[in-house]
Amino acid sequence: MVFFMRTIDEKQIKKIKEFIFKNGRLLERKLFSFFFENGNKDDVIKALVAYQNLDGGFGNGIEPDLLCPDSTAIGAETAMYILDLLEYIDNEITDQLFNWIIKEQNEEGYISYPPKNMYNYPFQEWWSGPDELRIFALSGFLKKWGLKDAEFFKKVKDFYSNSSLPEEFTFYHYPYFIYLKYLGDNKEEKKMLQHIINQFPSIIEKNKEHYPLFGRHWYHALDIVDKKVVENEADSFFNGLKDDGGLRIFYQNFPWWRPIWTLDGLILLKKSGMIEF
Repeated sequence: MVFFMRTIDEKQIKKIKEFIFKNGRLLERKLFSFFFENGNKDDVIKALVAYQNLDGGFGNGIEPDLLCPDSTAIGAETAMYILDLLEYIDNEITDQLFNWIIKEQNEEGYISYPPKNMYNYPFQEWWSGPDELRIFALSGFLKKWGLKDAEFFKKVKDFYSNSSLPEEFTFYHYPYFIYLKYLGDNKEEKKMLQHIINQFPSIIEKNKEHYPLFGRHWYHALDIVDKKVVENEADSFFNGLKDDGGLRIFYQNFPWWRPIWTLDGLILLKKSGMIEF
């Protein structure tokens, strides 16, 4: 799809940079430099690998609301999102991560949670709940990237088949969508995928301040939704940029997400060919 091009002037990009460098982590700063200042991809990878454990998984606060150093499924998904943006998917880092995911998959098909050391470190209260659905996002990435492991994917499919899917999908049900987009192959799965697609207008409308299509959760839908919807979402993102260079977000009590969501949107807009400088 060809989209209307939006321009970010020098003054605005300077404000955005200052905001991200002042409020973001080294990882966000290196991502900004790579995508918007001709920075080095290897510098981003070095910052990312700081979150990778010897077992191949990712933890150490790569998910900012879960500071336990142990490897987790959400840690893996967060790393995979960044690797997907970088198109850096066939290397030692990803090989080690693939091996961790496959090793940690239990007989039921998902990755057990929480990690044993979680309660020894700060975390937000929602991370005390279950996280079984994460395997659907991980398997979608792995299928997209060409992993061939029949046993792994069979276990995920069996887990999906035994799951009770919601009638109405919410913002954080996106792992179902990722799974079905890349792995849905039978009639029922394709029907469910279309059922979720039919709910896109509702999901987007109810989550305007999450900027669904230009964030790490629902960006896999960018090539599926109607062009006009994408254009409207892009306008919503631009209208959400505040005078300090950061994005207005829903989670006002968790300011560390502002530089992350600001950068997510800008990178996805650039990769979609919707902004120029």
